[in-house]
Amino acid sequence: MKKISSPSMTARAAIGALFFVTGIFLVVFGLFPARLHSAMPGSGTLNPGGPAVNWVGTAVGGGSLDESTCVEGVNCDTFLVTLSGTPTNWAGLKARIVISCADPSGLSDYDLYVHKGDNTGPVVGESAHGGTPPEVVDLDPSDPTIGTGQFSVHVVYFSAFAGFQYSGSASPVSVSAGSTLAPSAPLDRGPKIGFQNFEGPGTLVQVTDSSQGPTVHTVEYMGHDAGEPSIGVNWNSPNSASGVTNFQSDLQTLFIKFDDSCPANGQSATWYNSPAPTSQFVDSDPIGFTDRQTGRVFAGELTLTSPTCKVSFTDTDGLDQLGQPSYAGWSPSSGPLGSGIDHETIGGGPYHAPAPPHGPYPNAVYYCSQDLVTAFCLRSDDGGATYGPPVPTYTSQCGGLHGHVKVAPDGTVYLPNNSCGGTGAVVVSEDNGLTWSVRAVQNASAQTRANSNLQDPAVGIDNNGRVYFAMSSSTVAGSAIGGSNAVVATSTDRGQTWQNIYDVGAVYGLKNIAFPAAVAADAGRAAVAFYGSTTSGDGSANSFSGVWHLYVASTFDGGLHWTTNDVTPKDPMQRGCIWSHGGADICRNLLDFFDMTVDKQGRVQVGYVDGCTDGACAQAAITAKGNAYTARGVIARQSSGRRLIANFDPLHARSAPGMPSVTVRRVNGVVHLAWSEADTGNANISSYRIMRGTASGAETLLTSVSGNQTTYNDITATDPNVTYYYKVLAVNSVGTSCGNNEIAAPYLGDTCTGLIVQKTPPGHPEQPLQGLAPASLAIDWVAVAEPPGTNNLMFKIRVTNLASVPPNSRWRMVWNSYAAQSYDPAAEQFYVGMRTDQNGTPSFGYGTIATAVVGLVIGVPTETSIGPLPGSSFNADGSITLIVPKSAVGSPAPGDLLGAVNGRTFTGDTPETRNLERSTLLVDHTFVKGQRDNGHPAATYTVVGNVSCGP
Repeated sequence: MKKISSPSMTARAAIGALFFVTGIFLVVFGLFPARLHSAMPGSGTLNPGGPAVNWVGTAVGGGSLDESTCVEGVNCDTFLVTLSGTPTNWAGLKARIVISCADPSGLSDYDLYVHKGDNTGPVVGESAHGGTPPEVVDLDPSDPTIGTGQFSVHVVYFSAFAGFQYSGSASPVSVSAGSTLAPSAPLDRGPKIGFQNFEGPGTLVQVTDSSQGPTVHTVEYMGHDAGEPSIGVNWNSPNSASGVTNFQSDLQTLFIKFDDSCPANGQSATWYNSPAPTSQFVDSDPIGFTDRQTGRVFAGELTLTSPTCKVSFTDTDGLDQLGQPSYAGWSPSSGPLGSGIDHETIGGGPYHAPAPPHGPYPNAVYYCSQDLVTAFCLRSDDGGATYGPPVPTYTSQCGGLHGHVKVAPDGTVYLPNNSCGGTGAVVVSEDNGLTWSVRAVQNASAQTRANSNLQDPAVGIDNNGRVYFAMSSSTVAGSAIGGSNAVVATSTDRGQTWQNIYDVGAVYGLKNIAFPAAVAADAGRAAVAFYGSTTSGDGSANSFSGVWHLYVASTFDGGLHWTTNDVTPKDPMQRGCIWSHGGADICRNLLDFFDMTVDKQGRVQVGYVDGCTDGACAQAAITAKGNAYTARGVIARQSSGRRLIANFDPLHARSAPGMPSVTVRRVNGVVHLAWSEADTGNANISSYRIMRGTASGAETLLTSVSGNQTTYNDITATDPNVTYYYKVLAVNSVGTSCGNNEIAAPYLGDTCTGLIVQKTPPGHPEQPLQGLAPASLAIDWVAVAEPPGTNNLMFKIRVTNLASVPPNSRWRMVWNSYAAQSYDPAAEQFYVGMRTDQNGTPSFGYGTIATAVVGLVIGVPTETSIGPLPGSSFNADGSITLIVPKSAVGSPAPGDLLGAVNGRTFTGDTPETRNLERSTLLVDHTFVKGQRDNGHPAATYTVVGNVSCGP
């Protein structure tokens, strides 16, 4: 009988009956071909040592209430699996049979019945839940009624059609492995936890190196190329009562001081960059760690694909003796560390008893990394100045990625991994890193499941030593096709046993999870953070169409109950896939993880990456295709609710709202405002006050709107010579939010003649030549338009002057698009542009760009021409106009996004370089050298549909 887990049992039964009647109708009228009784393949043998056996369904579909009413080949089919050997060969193991379906709607519903022998034999296992959660049956050969031999896996299409066919698998698992998905976490009934989001400011900083390409001197926007960030707080800093936050990403180490007084200067957060002297090109996999007990901040960088790492540390928040950010505020470790070539992490904490001899620095510091499979850890006994030899933590026992290393108050060291024998695990040392043990995260009723989309799991440890484990746990063992859950678990015996294995994303209906992080402080208090999407299927597939938000789940009773919050409720932080397989892909803009921490006063802080920044992307419809492909660093900082340190819990449950996060688009005479409120103060928002001014800091009330409204279109901001400034204030019964969320709306043109999506800074400091590039190759701005009355896109690139056109040169506009794969499966970008030959004669064309990978990380963008661009031209004033039919570049529809739009110029082309777009060949660019948009604002264009711009 159908075991329907949803509350709408009657509705489910009605749907099943409807499918059943439909199936009978189709059988009677002969609309299904005969003899479709077997799955594909129809049989297989499972050995105790593996590998897994896989198959797919072949029935055409329909509906059947159970086995007694189904028709083979119509609405049920059969796979025969043979368990080889004898029960003795299966000692300690069982066979797990899983049926799953990647239907993103969640409506397809299959039931699983397993018979001994064939379908006439006794049923030895069944699973018939409602919806698309995997149906799982475990066969234990040690059970005399089961044993080994042939079994019939009978799959009934309760309500399913062949458009979303099921996938089946049989695999050997430990007899201790739980067979069920983690249940929804019991809800904490206390006040919700509120957050405010602070993104890296659009401030240019001088840097001596850039990971986007080797240069002697250049500029970057602060925190705008912030993939896989680390975050920590120096609790001992004299510069802030709550501690100074540091945010490590790329080659920047940013330090942030928060001011909760809502200062009149408009700066609730001040940022500065103090990069470590060892954070220089050529580097990769940046990592940071802050020892909150001592205040020491560490910054590490792998030396690209060389198995070495360079680490520096600071006790002064990166400040020198004069209080200025500089290399003098840092101390480098002595020489590169021996390491693996990938996925490094730094952690530290007290020594485990008995403590080895060590210097005056009180805590051990651990550096861990991995060589594709084997992971190593090194220990420093002098605060990070020197490190001991590498010690293997695991070799063949684990095959996934490890997460951040953490140290418990008693000195136990934890290195989480997402795939050790098919489950999540913690790799544990209780002797200061000399030996390590792998401990799977599972119990008798539930387990974590390895995800083929490689992702770090995470651990946090509270002051009593309770471990909190968080993981993107696959709904289908070892596969990504069924999505994943935000699974947490707790342990009080150093990972030997686990309790409270729950799904903390179920309350929001989340079906895909990425990049979990964890932190804990006081006994029983912890928080986990993760990206989540309500769309099922493989979240790393290029075809994935879901949107992602940042979520934080908190517990205040040791993991018995959880409260989960959407921290970006009206502001998706990514559209489409989140790539998690390394290499180069346009949806790998976020890279591989993010981080979270707690400040001195118990506030949770999440350092994450926003891949859908600014108005065009944030305000797009949920059905829009495309993304901004940004990598902007953001800190979500707790602003209300209970904290991880009980002494700092607010006196009252209710408070004034937090600052809304505001985005803006100024298009064709209208300023489109939208905002996202992640902290209501645990009271209903009664209204939002929209402030406007024509000078920064001079806003006055424009209008007020309902507390249920989160958008506003200002049709009175019509002066093209004026930049308008806006703030949005939230109001509830307690008070009004701080107004330090000002946003500017400059006039940038229109969609008929050209909407500027990116300008280069005055003086062109971004150029390798520092503003000395020829005027013909110095890019002032790039724009996109849709000429009315056509079905074309028009791209414009404006250089300083084209009175003289250099030979052997290229002027390119590039944007990210999976539609390029229709021409070249390896391509993920289009280009349009002008090229000159050796005589300076121009031609115009378009094509695709594919980024191959050399080794592990270096991308080599290569152009492939598709054809010419009739109607394109250039002018001596420096403007280049490029016309391309929409049908030639994927037919973007109104509402879709063109992301990471950018300009690039090259000169001195040779036969060997004329189709290459290496960053080292650039003369000028607009802050998208590869595939990530690290400019400000994001260079994203919203397709409007070739509409008129005038009255």
